[in-house]
Amino acid sequence: LADEFRLLDDRNWLPGLFYAFAAASLPDFLFLSPPLVAATFLPSVLRRIFRVYKQPKATSLIFDAAFWTMVASLFYPPAIFLLIAVYAGINVMRSFNFREQMVMLTAVLVPVFLAWLWYFWTDRGGDFWGVQFNGLFEMYRPDLQFDLVQTLSIVLFGLLILTTLVSYGAYIFRKLIQIQKCVAVLYWFLFVGGLTIFLQNDPAPTHFMLMMPSLGIFLAMSFSALGSRMIADVFHLVLLGFVFFIQFFSFFSKYL
Repeated sequence: LADEFRLLDDRNWLPGLFYAFAAASLPDFLFLSPPLVAATFLPSVLRRIFRVYKQPKATSLIFDAAFWTMVASLFYPPAIFLLIAVYAGINVMRSFNFREQMVMLTAVLVPVFLAWLWYFWTDRGGDFWGVQFNGLFEMYRPDLQFDLVQTLSIVLFGLLILTTLVSYGAYIFRKLIQIQKCVAVLYWFLFVGGLTIFLQNDPAPTHFMLMMPSLGIFLAMSFSALGSRMIADVFHLVLLGFVFFIQFFSFFSKYL
């Protein structure tokens, strides 16, 4: 995705590397979970949004972007909030007329209807709405009791997010308008994916998986902008060591 749209100055494997790094950085991320499954659809959604730039006929791309976002929400219902990022992203990339907005609405309804049809076919039509939409809008109740592993996890994830926020100027410096728009779309997915955790009553840390496609590309852009390969390698090894310490803390704690 990063190579296709020239988001980095050079073609390399860094976006894939940092996607894997971020998606496996915390102990809670190491298991198959609904947010992880939902996140696998997001690169396809982003590709469709990026491709609508200067497209005279983009209805099929808009349909696909909304369709796959809703498919992701069938695995993890809070992913439905990413439709905000999809709508905003399309507006960033091109003018979004009424006809195309109706196409997006249709794409949102199709997966919901097909999923409900299966529930209805198995005499569980009423259960679908509760499974899919109950609990989407609840008040977040923070738990301020953290152990050392949770504290270190928050510090690590906070540093990664802070890096992407302070590097915005570097991401768009002397870049083509199309790339600047792609960066804006990635920020929309990053913010919506992260901030919607406050709409969950008892959110799991795996909710942050929705941020990983954007975060992986941003970290790759940050490391590419360092200039010195040696400095980049040192930073990468420090981050990797921090992650290993968190992952194997139960082992290290015996010697602390």
